[in-house]
Amino acid sequence: MALYPIVILSLFAACAACALSLAVSLRVKKLLDPLIEEGAFKNDRPPTVPIGTEVPGYGKLTDVNGDTVELATGSGDSWILAFLSTTCSGCKAQLPVYREYLKRQGVSPDRLITVVSGAAADLVMYTAEIGEMSRIVHADDSSTIGSDLNVYIWPTYLLVNSERAVEFSTTSISSLPELVTRETKALATP
Repeated sequence: MALYPIVILSLFAACAACALSLAVSLRVKKLLDPLIEEGAFKNDRPPTVPIGTEVPGYGKLTDVNGDTVELATGSGDSWILAFLSTTCSGCKAQLPVYREYLKRQGVSPDRLITVVSGAAADLVMYTAEIGEMSRIVHADDSSTIGSDLNVYIWPTYLLVNSERAVEFSTTSISSLPELVTRETKALATP
């Protein structure tokens, strides 16, 4: 009979723990439902930079090596404009996949431009990973390319045509299509 009160207390504690767990779950669901309905956690969100947006001419930008970077234009080939941040965990997580994507393209780094925001001292990881395949531009106060295009999510990857119009926009490197070149266009034409 001495165990009877202990069993009752144990059952009461288990029921209280279940009730507390249910209350927390319902509260979390109540908080997340509006975000899910608004599309904050959906993969089919609209692109951060709308298709057809014109990339403004910036004249000459300077990459992290001090070399002049001109945004590709008039070559007939598409090019990549990526926006990453040194404080973005998603950017760091996607960096190895981005590196493999750049390797597969096999094109001049002048057609692969990566704009990285954050402290200049933190750019080392990006230059070490993709510096030989992409022109890396440090987004500082003198470069407004990201804000002019309304990039507000990092990472953002843009496929841009030779007339500087955005053809494709995504926040996931895995959904970015391959670059189209004059050679691949010629091969695709019957």
